[in-house]
Order: sequence, then C-alpha cells, then structure tokens
Amino acid sequence: MVYLPQARRLGVTTILDILFSWDDALRYGMDVLVYLVMALVGTTFFIIRLVLALFFGGDGDVDGDLADVGGDGAFNMFSILSILAFFMGAGWMGLTCRIDWDLNGMVSAAAATGFGFVLMMMASGLMAFARKLNRTVDYDTSTAVGRIATAYMSIPMKGEGRGKIQVSVSGRLKTMDAISVGPRIPEFSSVKVISVRDDGTFVVEPAD
Repeated sequence: MVYLPQARRLGVTTILDILFSWDDALRYGMDVLVYLVMALVGTTFFIIRLVLALFFGGDGDVDGDLADVGGDGAFNMFSILSILAFFMGAGWMGLTCRIDWDLNGMVSAAAATGFGFVLMMMASGLMAFARKLNRTVDYDTSTAVGRIATAYMSIPMKGEGRGKIQVSVSGRLKTMDAISVGPRIPEFSSVKVISVRDDGTFVVEPAD
C-alpha cells in the first residue's frame, strides 16, 4: 500500500478529494476505485429510483421487484432499491475503511459487504412495510373497469402468467397485477381494463 502525505489523510476531506480524482483513488489501490464506483453509482441511482417511485410510481408498488415472490406486500430482499442500497452502503463503507480508518483490503471488504447487506435488508423491510400499510387503505378496484392503463411489466398471453399495469383506482395511480385475455402485451403498451377478479387481479386487453 502506498501511503499518502499526512495532510491528505484527513478523513472526510480525503474522501471528498478522491470523489473528484481517479488518480488519488488509484494510489490507495484498485479496491478503492471499485468502492468509489459502487458508492457513486449506487447512491445516484438509489436517489433517482426513490424519487421516481415516490412521485411517479404510484402508491401500490413503491419498488419493482426483480422476482415477484410471495405476492404483493411480501418481504422480498432482491428488489431494485435493496440492491442499490447494497452497492451504496458497501461503497461508502469500503471507502471509509480504506481511507479514513486505514484498514487493510480484507477487513475493509468484509466490513463493506456486511454493511451493504444491512442496508439491503433495511431497504427490503421498509418496502415490505410500505406495501403492507398501502393494503390497509380503502379503494374500490371496480372504479378502474373500462379505464385505459399502461403495462408496467409485460403481460404474458392468456393462461401463461401475470404482468403488472399502472392504472387509476379510486383516483389514485396504483401498480396492480394483470392478466391478458388474448396475446402477450409488451411493457409500456396501452391496455383497457375489462374486469377485476376476486383476488384483485385485473383482466385486460390491448387498448387498440
């Protein structure tokens, strides 16, 4: 490890310097550069995803799951926000360990991974809690029948599974499960809601 002058090893000041200098990051080692990329990319996209979810993603699905396991509202560790939270936490912790605390690569990697998983679990828990709270809000799904909606995730052809749509329900934009009565419907396509099943699944067809 190459030691920098004492004046450049001043905790937060040094980390802030490295944010704008790839050369300084490389002097600490390739792992610091990896942590820097993880921290910047994870933080940037975490904030973007959170803003989009809060202001444009509707109330029903604050975070899109990579695998729809357990149904709406269930705890799912592998979601977009939770993975971004892992990269964000691991990146900043790795930088702190290597630069501020002057720990070696192995200890820093272990601390970064552990902290990343902690943030990942916290993000997943918060998303599950938000969905659970959302289910307690009264709304009438029948108000969406006849409305035009947007396919949020592709909807398989009839009998082959579910997708998701974003539709106005009781005056609120929500992301709901949907099935097709005909062919596969690609994401971002316009669909028309035909009916709503007892389990809350929307039955749709292409709008055109």
